[in-house]
Amino acid sequence: MTKQERLERDIAKLAEMKAHEDELRAAGYRYVAGIDEVGRGPLAGPVYAACVILPEDFDVPGVNDSKKLSAKRREELSDIIKERAVAWGIGIADNNEIDELNILEATKTAMKRAIAAVRDMLSERGLLHANAQSAESGNGAAKDILLIDAVKLDAGMPVESIIKGDEKCLCIAAASIVAKVARDSYMTEMDSVYPGYDFAGNKGYGTAKHYEGLRTLGKTPIHRKTFLRKFDENPETGHTKHDGAVSNDIAAGGDGSMAKKVYAVRKGRTTGIFMSWDDCKAQVDGFAGAEYKSFADPADAMAYLGLSSGAAASGAAASDGGEKLPEGVRAYVDGSFDAANGRFSCGVVMVMIDADGNSETSEFNAAFDDEEAAKQRNVAGEVMGSRLAIEYCLKNGINKVEIYHDYEGIGAWADRRWKANNPLTQGYRDFVAEARQNMEISFVKVKAHSGNKYNEIADKLAKEALSE
Repeated sequence: MTKQERLERDIAKLAEMKAHEDELRAAGYRYVAGIDEVGRGPLAGPVYAACVILPEDFDVPGVNDSKKLSAKRREELSDIIKERAVAWGIGIADNNEIDELNILEATKTAMKRAIAAVRDMLSERGLLHANAQSAESGNGAAKDILLIDAVKLDAGMPVESIIKGDEKCLCIAAASIVAKVARDSYMTEMDSVYPGYDFAGNKGYGTAKHYEGLRTLGKTPIHRKTFLRKFDENPETGHTKHDGAVSNDIAAGGDGSMAKKVYAVRKGRTTGIFMSWDDCKAQVDGFAGAEYKSFADPADAMAYLGLSSGAAASGAAASDGGEKLPEGVRAYVDGSFDAANGRFSCGVVMVMIDADGNSETSEFNAAFDDEEAAKQRNVAGEVMGSRLAIEYCLKNGINKVEIYHDYEGIGAWADRRWKANNPLTQGYRDFVAEARQNMEISFVKVKAHSGNKYNEIADKLAKEALSE
């Protein structure tokens, strides 16, 4: 894609993201504000929220979900947004408030402070009038509205929740950029105040360097105590210690003498069937509450997992979609890449099974234009598919999901078994860590193109997204 083509794409995206705000202004709303937060998942530091009101003629292309932008581009756009905004404000809830209130309520507190900061700036600039009241007044007073991404907030004004708002709505995307740049800057400053934790690099998230700092130096005044309970119980792993790390029926085969056996992991870092003890052990050793067992007959292993024997089994297991699955929610994700134009895409199939075995599916896909992320080709699409599946669960109140994927890194980056060494995988890793504060997420690796019904649908959806 040429530079001109990229610019034309960004201009078209700008118009698309402004459309809803333009509609609200045409409907009589005076100020259309967007709000977003950052920093719900880290082990240290505050949660930040930003609220932004953009002018109707805002014409800067490139504003998007902050997680899709490089750090340099975020900083450039943050300066432009603050300079050109009608008003903007930042709200913060520190680690002590997070420990006292819980992360959700602390996030809402930060958001309300950001809204108050915007009102103060409007007042200072002479842009608030005595008759400015909420849209509910019905007496002809000026109406304002707040656009938010999936947080229920009593803001003292009309609030509209927009799913994936930071990708669809300009003012929410602008708020996400301002919030992230502000918090990243704060955590970088904290790196010099509290050296040894790599706060400049991890921004407070639980990386290997961060945990090593905790083991060596202890906690700082900015650490969230409620986020470190598992670490306090077992500093070596961050998980609760438990007896019997290796069950008796499996331990005998640790030297490879039970090579003909298969190993079923019902609860661990990755669930499924594994063909060697070493592969099984990697999923369960040090994992609190792990459930696993060895079997001479693969059919018995499938039954242990609640799957029938026709399911795929090479590294992990998954039903082929025509068979009865146990109750729960599963997401099947896949990615695709178009070398001709540098775009990548994802396909997602959500399968919801109730207690009676009845199933309901939802399918969706998306294509992406990100030159840096596209270097990962199909993998970039599969990463985004996993993210979209988790976002779907968060938006729909689903508190547990298994994500079926064919590229090992999808689970390995999320579980920090692989090092995330680029913005795409680092952003994905941190996103999963944050989501796990509100839900349980596990990953199941399946063999690509193994005939699984839902995997094939996800693959087809990803390819269709590139042709649209």
